[in-house]
Amino acid sequence: MRTSVRTPDEGTVEEVLKLAARAPSFDIVPPWRWRNGNECLELLTTRTDQTALLACGAVLHHVRVALSAMGWDCHVLRTREGDGRVASVHPRWELDAFSCEVASAAAISLRRADPRPFLDDEVPDSALTWLLHAAHAESCDLELVARRNGVLLRLIGHDWLRLGEAVSSVLLASTVWGLASQALLHEGEVFVRVGWQSPNAEPLPQSAR
Repeated sequence: MRTSVRTPDEGTVEEVLKLAARAPSFDIVPPWRWRNGNECLELLTTRTDQTALLACGAVLHHVRVALSAMGWDCHVLRTREGDGRVASVHPRWELDAFSCEVASAAAISLRRADPRPFLDDEVPDSALTWLLHAAHAESCDLELVARRNGVLLRLIGHDWLRLGEAVSSVLLASTVWGLASQALLHEGEVFVRVGWQSPNAEPLPQSAR
């Protein structure tokens, strides 16, 4: 990407994409790649299935969060192009980074998909409201399915790319709250498990990327 007062320098872009690579890929090989565009980053994929678009949405949200934490606002164009492009990210310099995005960016490195049982301790309504706002910020809704060993939440939306962004938003918000989480794709629906993990539980390793 060309360096100017309007675009991040190459070092910033490299750090942003390195952080964004931690996005959940829903048990598939990460289907995305990034290309430098005209003062933008272009998100591309050769796959058009639901799982791939969900993963692309998650990495798109991670990029937005990472840029924001470094002081860059983003204008995002979401569109399907014949060259495999699903979105383009146009960074715009802002003097102030939002504190919530700084916290979410820090959560990227801390978050792990946790398939283990959670404690019986109740997830407070204040946390669920926080997660609901995180989903709403990505034009999606969140529905409580069950309360047992944490909670099971269903994400509702009309576009798989936006659903992926919402999954990322909810997972990072959970991590900021100190909750363990796991995203699940089952029979065409997207769920997120959140709950409290035992303080004595072994730390989970990062997935290889």
